Amino acid sequence: MLYLTEQGAVLGREGDRLVVRKGEEVLLSVPAFKVEGVWVFGGVSLTTPAIGLLLAQGIEVCFFTVEGRLKGRLTPILSRNALLRLRQFERYTNEGFRREIAAQIVAAKLENARRLLMRYARTYPERGWERPLQALERRIAQARAAPDLEALRGIEGSGTAAYFEAFREMVRGELRFEGRRRRPPRDPVNAMLSLGYALLTGEMIGKIAACGLDPYIGFYHEVRQGRPALALDLVEEFRHAVVDRLVLSLVNRRAFRAEDFEEREEDGAVLLRPEALRRYLTAYEAFMRRSPGEGAPSWRERLDEQVRRMVRAVWSGSPYMPFRMEA
Repeated sequence: MLYLTEQGAVLGREGDRLVVRKGEEVLLSVPAFKVEGVWVFGGVSLTTPAIGLLLAQGIEVCFFTVEGRLKGRLTPILSRNALLRLRQFERYTNEGFRREIAAQIVAAKLENARRLLMRYARTYPERGWERPLQALERRIAQARAAPDLEALRGIEGSGTAAYFEAFREMVRGELRFEGRRRRPPRDPVNAMLSLGYALLTGEMIGKIAACGLDPYIGFYHEVRQGRPALALDLVEEFRHAVVDRLVLSLVNRRAFRAEDFEEREEDGAVLLRPEALRRYLTAYEAFMRRSPGEGAPSWRERLDEQVRRMVRAVWSGSPYMPFRMEA
C-alpha cells in the first residue's frame, strides 16, 4: 500500500513506475506492479499519466482529508457481476434476511469487544471489569434475539457505550481519552481511533467492489446518499480486533506522545502532526500484514475472507458467518 502524506507532492508516471516528487526532489520511485493501492491524504496531486497507469494496473486510489476522513475513490473496472448486484438488491428488500445478517454482525462486534476486554482483565485483574463484561454479555444475547433493526441499533449503542467506558481504563499511557468522540475527535486517542476506522473502511470498500457487491447497499447500516453502508457493516466486526488493539498498543507503549498532535483552531479537532501521521500509517500497515498466529491469514486477508463470506450469503441465502476474535 502506498500512503501519500507529503503536502504539495505530486504522483507521476515514468514508464511503468510511479514517481512521487516535491519540486525537483524525487521522494519515491516504485514499480506499479508492487503497489496494492494508493491512499492520498490532503493536498497531494496525481498526474493524468499516473492515473492512467493506476487504472490500467487495477490499482484503487482512496482520497482522505488531512485528518483521515475518507472523501472518495478512484476505482478501476474490477467487476461486472450485475447478477450478484441484482441479488444483493433483492436481499436488501427482504426484512428477514437483513435482520438475520445484522444480528450476526452486531453480536460478533460486541463479542469481539468483550473478548478484547477479557484479555485486559486477565492482565490487570485488580481493576473492576465485571460490570462492563456482564453488560456486554447481556447485549450479545439481546442482539441475537432482537426483533428488528431499530431494536438492534439500540442494543449495539448500549453495548458500545459500556465497552468504551471500560476502554478508558485500558488506556494506560500519557495520552488522555475522555470517552468516544468522533466528529471531530477531541483528544489524541479519539484521533487515532477515527483515523484507523476510516482506513479500515477505505480498504473494505475496495474489497467489496472488487468482489462484485455494491459497497453502498448494506443490511445493518441505513442506506444514505454517499454512505458505504455494506462496508460499514463489515467493518463493525473488525473495529475492536484491529483498530482498538493497534491504538491501545501504540498508546500503552508510549509510541505516541502529546507533542505528536495538534488542535485545529476552527473546530477544536485534534489531529496527528505530519511526521506522526506517517508513523501511524506505518504501524497500521505492519499490523494489517501481520498474522495473529502461525500459519494464520493476515488481518488484511481476513478482510478478504469476510467479503467472500458475505458474497456467499447474498448469492445463496446461506447463513452469514461473521468474524470473531480468538478468546
